Amino acid sequence: MMGVTGPITDDQADKPLSIDEEYDLWKSNVPLMYDFVSETRLTWPSLTVEWQPGQDPSSRQHMVIGTHTSGEEQNYLKIASIELPDEILPEQSTSSSDRTTKSNIKISRKFKHEEEVIRARYMPQDTNIIATINGKGTVYIYDQSMDQTDGLKLTLDYHKQNGYGLSFNSNDEGKLLSGSDDTTVALWDVTGKLLAPISVWTESHSDIVNDCKWHEFDLNIFGSASEDLTLKLHDQRIRDSVTCTIKSKEPFNTLSFSRHSKYLFAAAGTNSLVYLYDARNPSKVLHTMPGHEGSVTNLEFSSKEDGILVSSGDDRRVIMWDLAEIGAEQAPDDADDGAPEVMMIHAGHRSSVNDFSISPNIPWLIASTEEENIIQVWKCSNKLPRVGGFVNVDDSMLE
Repeated sequence: MMGVTGPITDDQADKPLSIDEEYDLWKSNVPLMYDFVSETRLTWPSLTVEWQPGQDPSSRQHMVIGTHTSGEEQNYLKIASIELPDEILPEQSTSSSDRTTKSNIKISRKFKHEEEVIRARYMPQDTNIIATINGKGTVYIYDQSMDQTDGLKLTLDYHKQNGYGLSFNSNDEGKLLSGSDDTTVALWDVTGKLLAPISVWTESHSDIVNDCKWHEFDLNIFGSASEDLTLKLHDQRIRDSVTCTIKSKEPFNTLSFSRHSKYLFAAAGTNSLVYLYDARNPSKVLHTMPGHEGSVTNLEFSSKEDGILVSSGDDRRVIMWDLAEIGAEQAPDDADDGAPEVMMIHAGHRSSVNDFSISPNIPWLIASTEEENIIQVWKCSNKLPRVGGFVNVDDSMLE
């Protein structure tokens, strides 16, 4: 596992480090832990970030971000670009020693947006189409290819309160889910000009819907996570359907379906734990993963690497999990640092992590955004066995 490491004096061991001290310690260890780190300070914080796919693995990559202004300034949906060093691109060497943090994210295009951008997600079948949801629950559909400078294609009004859930169906073009504090989940078809939901789940949850995601294999199944202590699976063909209910003692904040296994999905919430489930027996937790020290707010399975799950939360951490390491034997010192499946802890943020995105183009590249106006782009070190493509073997095992 890689995390914050370095010499600690007796005085330091007796008291917890301040946030600034933790950041300085992390920064001093960047050359050991990463192949690349970029840190950019924005004018306003972004509550959302998502890499745009469909580009060659070239040095310039693009992402979707937004603004959360004071309310007196105009908000924008933004397309940002970053120039990456050749050393971290596929088929290139990662021996460069230039891994220091630098600010090199540039805004290439922006669109006016009503209220803050809570979430922004592109449509997999046409990445020019971007959906957003704001603090009033209004959903907007933008088209980057439109000649009009504002790019706004549709305004979808249904939700009455703030919304965090937003998910396009990767197997059913144009189908968009939105979840809201008003306890409902709405299903939209953005391929035409329909301004009303084609279906609404009004009875499934009795409290805030924190997240909703489509299944990655079954085009009809989606999940929703709620403050009412339940995670539920639904079938889009049946209004107000609930095919499965998972109950917890704490609210669920987020969920994610594996992109490599049709049965595996994960969920997490306010109790700091990440749960794994098997869809064939979802009433029983498959495995519980401790590692965060606060509420977990985002989960995402890697599309490229089977068994890699990433989480982020209010504890200012982004954790990369390697599910292949579950149950692996550990030395006592390693066990003190965390479970064997904790592959790496990114500890470079100084405030809660709002969102993160795993690059679909560059292996192991992640963008993460925090409350204090910062976006970081980082790639963990090639020295990690899973990243470098080799396995560490204990010499004693060969005797």
